[in-house]
Amino acid sequence: MKPVLFAFPLAFAILMPTVVSAKETCTVEQFQAVDIQPDTKGGVIDKESGQFLITEKPPMRCATVTFTTSTTRNRIANQMNGNFKASFYDNQTGNSSSASFNEDELKAGYIRIGPNNPTEAFVCFVTSETPIKDITCDVK
Repeated sequence: MKPVLFAFPLAFAILMPTVVSAKETCTVEQFQAVDIQPDTKGGVIDKESGQFLITEKPPMRCATVTFTTSTTRNRIANQMNGNFKASFYDNQTGNSSSASFNEDELKAGYIRIGPNNPTEAFVCFVTSETPIKDITCDVK
């Protein structure tokens, strides 16, 4: 009887499909920072001197990002807007507010990304006085 009791768990383990669940990763291969200067300027009156001082908002920090994912699949392009994170030289961070892709690579709103299929996106983050130091991405 003992061989039967031992054989059942062994057969069960062999016949059950193995489930491998690895976290999918996203890797930024390279990026080129692009700063978008604001069109509008503001001003304040200096109470001490009485002069009108013109002020400018800091530029919007954007970048052209080339990235890959650990598995190849189609992704909904507009759901990738918040998947990038920029680190700035002042140690602040900012999440992406928009990500746009080449129209020729979009198929019905989907973009194909994988380890052998790097994809380029134009990604904007936040306004900042400090330039972008590094960019990371995350796929959910």
